[in-house]
Amino acid sequence: MKVQSQPQVLGVLLANTSICRVAHTERCLKKLMGKPVLNHIIEHASPQVSNLILNANGDPTRFHDIDCPIVPDAINDHPGVLSGILTAMEWAHEHMPECEWIASFATSSPLIPETMVKELLAAVKANDADMAYVSCNGRNHPEFGLWPVELAEDLRYALVEDDITRIEKWCALYKPHVCPYTAKPIDPFSNTNLIDGIIGIEAYPQLH
Repeated sequence: MKVQSQPQVLGVLLANTSICRVAHTERCLKKLMGKPVLNHIIEHASPQVSNLILNANGDPTRFHDIDCPIVPDAINDHPGVLSGILTAMEWAHEHMPECEWIASFATSSPLIPETMVKELLAAVKANDADMAYVSCNGRNHPEFGLWPVELAEDLRYALVEDDITRIEKWCALYKPHVCPYTAKPIDPFSNTNLIDGIIGIEAYPQLH
């Protein structure tokens, strides 16, 4: 999937984190308004980035209708947001050598702001930060963030050698900026509400 963005940003859809699974079924494959939540997320994310990949382990055929590369974790037995970000960084080194940034997106939130990447890029520049992620109503959502590709080796070392698995602990090693959003009428970064395998849409008036 090739879309437009300046500077070059690789978007990664994080399908391997625990928040994306309920009862061993990915939330992102549940239906919302007649199509999987993942499709809604792709529609919001893809215009913001230069390329988009899906970080997912297991049988890739379950994503047969998704038009982007399916990339498993770069490190075994290290599931989570940091592993997904590293996977995207190393994929970018191989496939997008001019790529400067990774934009990460959780795959359980169908209301991603369509200006998120642009705003994070601006926040990094304005605050002379190394990286940025979002918060809403006082709650941090580091799974939605912007990460420099040049830190790939450092991140691999942090995961493998230092056993750092919490993303905010890793961010504390650098100068991150937390970009605040407001919830009007709801937190656009919140997880979907699953009821008997069907995601209710009453909380999402934008999708009616």
